[in-house]
Amino acid sequence: MKDYIQQASGEVAIVIYDAPLPPKYFRLTKRFIHTLFVVIPILLVLSFAALFFWGLGSRLKEAPRPQFPKVITEQENKVSNLEAEVKNLKDSNDALATKIATQPGTQAAEDPYLSVIKKPYGMQNLISSNKVTLDQFDLVQTNNKITLKFQIISTDPETKVSGNVLVLMMSEGGIMAYPPEANITMGQGIKYSLGEPFAVQRLRPTNAEFLHRPVGPSLKFMIYIFSREGDLLLIKETESFKVEVKS
Repeated sequence: MKDYIQQASGEVAIVIYDAPLPPKYFRLTKRFIHTLFVVIPILLVLSFAALFFWGLGSRLKEAPRPQFPKVITEQENKVSNLEAEVKNLKDSNDALATKIATQPGTQAAEDPYLSVIKKPYGMQNLISSNKVTLDQFDLVQTNNKITLKFQIISTDPETKVSGNVLVLMMSEGGIMAYPPEANITMGQGIKYSLGEPFAVQRLRPTNAEFLHRPVGPSLKFMIYIFSREGDLLLIKETESFKVEVKS
C-alpha cells in the first residue's frame, strides 16, 4: 500500500501566478465546485424550460380553435342522420314484433264492424285510449255528389296523432268507400293504408266525398280511424241522414 505525502481532504487549492505580483492562493471546497458546475446549470435549464412551456401554454389558450373542413362537417352530419334513421327503423321493427306477439284477446279481430277491413298483423284495438274524437258533422248533398264534413279532434293538444281515415257510406243501394280507391279492394278487404292520411294536434277538417248518389230515402256513415302503424283508434257510426230528392 502506497503512502501519500498529503491526506485526502474536501478542499481544492488553486494558486494563481500574476508576475510581478506575488502568487495568490485560493482554497475551494469540493462541494462548492460540484454545486457551481453541476447543480446550478441543471437549475438554469429547468427554469428556462418552465418559462418556455408556460409561455407556450398561454399562447395556445389565446389561439383560435381549429376549424375542420366543411366536407368533414357535412360527412359527420350525414352519419348522424343515418344513425338516427337506423334507430327509428329499429324502434319501428321492435314495436311491430311486439304487436305481432300480442295475445288475440287484445286485438280487434272479432269486431263485426271490421268485416270489410283487411286487418294487418298485430292490429290492436286502442279505442279505449281515446286519442281522437269526431265532431261538427255536416252533410252536403248536390245532384251528383254527397259530402260528409267533420272534424278530427286530438284529445291531447300536446301530442300529434297521425294515421289514416276511412269512411263508408251505407244505403239501400249498398256500401261505398272514401277515398274512392278503397272501393276497388272492398271485396277482399280494405287496407287501412288506403285511407286518407292525416295528422292532427288540435283539430283537422275532413271532407269525405262520394261521387254517386245513394239509393233509398236515408243513409248513414261508418268512420274508421287508424294509427300510422295500423292500430284501430276510433270507429264511429253516424246518425241516419235523410236523402234529399233532387228534381
